[in-house]
Amino acid sequence: MDINDYLKYSASIRKGDRFFIISIDGNGWEGALSQGRDMEEARMMAKEAIYDYIEGLVEFKKRVPVPTVIDDGSRFIIDVGYDTALKIMLRNTMIDMMVRPAELARRLKVSNQRLNSILSFRKTTGLNALADCFNALGKPLSITLWDQRQINSNLSEITKKEYF
Repeated sequence: MDINDYLKYSASIRKGDRFFIISIDGNGWEGALSQGRDMEEARMMAKEAIYDYIEGLVEFKKRVPVPTVIDDGSRFIIDVGYDTALKIMLRNTMIDMMVRPAELARRLKVSNQRLNSILSFRKTTGLNALADCFNALGKPLSITLWDQRQINSNLSEITKKEYF
């Protein structure tokens, strides 16, 4: 999993009769809608629409889909932040492994209330707490810094191996 897959979302904002309507782009995001009285409020509500939709998926034990980011100048790009992106990855991992929050709390030796606070998309959580959660699932969190030249070089090598 790559954190960048869950970091940015795009949304269309169109003017309705009385409100600006926000719609999050991508397969699996149908129904992620909100509205605002003006363009500024609509932009603020876009992130809330993402949080609300994710919380609904989590409630029904469904994976959070990777968003489709359309960056063609006609869309509003929403950056949910690394904290939220990691929480999405954590929730998806829990679903894939069929680990319920109560079980993760037990493994971490924390209360269910503390774990709910860690997993909340509307609260900031320290990196150490999230790393502890991944470790408890047997999926240690790893952070790698890449230089753009390394990325380009690695892509070039991959391309050579695939085509030659």
